[in-house]
Amino acid sequence: MMRKIVFIAALLCPLSVSAADLADNAYWKLMSGWWRAENTYMDGELNYNSRSYNSIIHVELVGRTYRETEIKFYSPGKLAMGTARGQISADEGVETVTVFTGEMIDDSGTVKITSSLPAGPFEEQTSIQVLSSDTGVRVTPNPKTGTDTYRMYIFAPTYDKRYRSNFGLVSDKTGAGAANAFPDAKMGDLRGFSLFREDRIAATEFDKWRAEFRARNKVAAIVEAGADGKPVLRRLK
Repeated sequence: MMRKIVFIAALLCPLSVSAADLADNAYWKLMSGWWRAENTYMDGELNYNSRSYNSIIHVELVGRTYRETEIKFYSPGKLAMGTARGQISADEGVETVTVFTGEMIDDSGTVKITSSLPAGPFEEQTSIQVLSSDTGVRVTPNPKTGTDTYRMYIFAPTYDKRYRSNFGLVSDKTGAGAANAFPDAKMGDLRGFSLFREDRIAATEFDKWRAEFRARNKVAAIVEAGADGKPVLRRLK
């Protein structure tokens, strides 16, 4: 009789089991740290928007909290000019700094992105899902249409090498998922594609690689979050 009472009590008041932290997840443990990247960016017809640009990424894990700082370096051109909103000259490049934060929402390691700075067209439904110990996918769905706006695959075949491939998809007729230059595009058609080829670096190498990428891409200004969270441009001295 006493055993039955204990069993019923356990059902009514289940034991509280704390989920593992992100750092305990094999995938996130592999992703954390500093990465330098050689990148390329194509349009939906696989023509180059930017044949070569660079980035530095820092993935930090604190308990169930995720924080990613991504610094991109664009060489002079249409993409750099657009990113700087015309506030640089045609022979100048630009650097951007974006910080994403998120929270682990289940024990498998799924992270829901909760904020981005600078503030922009942020998709609240974006999540990073763990597929295996070395592979994940970052998905930005379009709840209105049911088609993803972005899908990025991330994997690290070794501790020191990581690759990311980001597919921008036609997911709407307006806004971030619009066809834009492709008025006859269908849902799911490719809007753009980016490939990031990354090598792990030590935290102490950050300044060296930032200086290298600024020089390589002729960076003259930085776009980052202002006090109000909106993007502001600051020229380098």
